[in-house]
Amino acid sequence: MKNSLLCAWGVVALLCGCASQRPAAAPPLLGSTSLPGAYYENARQTVTPFVLQEVSTDETYGYSPKNPVNVGGVAESGARNQQRYLNALRGPEGQPVTYTRRGSCCPFKTPNGFIDNIGMLDAYSVSWAGQDKPVVLYLNFYDEGWLKAPKGFTLAK
Repeated sequence: MKNSLLCAWGVVALLCGCASQRPAAAPPLLGSTSLPGAYYENARQTVTPFVLQEVSTDETYGYSPKNPVNVGGVAESGARNQQRYLNALRGPEGQPVTYTRRGSCCPFKTPNGFIDNIGMLDAYSVSWAGQDKPVVLYLNFYDEGWLKAPKGFTLAK
């Protein structure tokens, strides 16, 4: 009971932290990020990308935990959908992108969540040749939505 209460308060604290109105500080990340680079390289080479039709005009789409990319799939194909989405992106001049999962953050309510209808976003570091510093994209594999490339990206052909 005591551990359940502490866990519940921890989730509440994380929810409050992600809902803050303070300027864009990166939310704390949870979970393992220890997959080897070969895992991501294999995913870039072997996972068929989604076919995206448009680039978002919304500056926050994908860049903010409050406006994540909803790739859907949950436990059955959620991780694969994230890879399919990321494989569909290109840099601003059509450059191939590379990506690594940084961890999970920002618990939120969803009817598709595992425990008490809570889901977590996954944060990915995404980069391309000629870029000054990687960007972080927030992906939600619990819920589906119309997929677009975030502003500043182009589409794979």
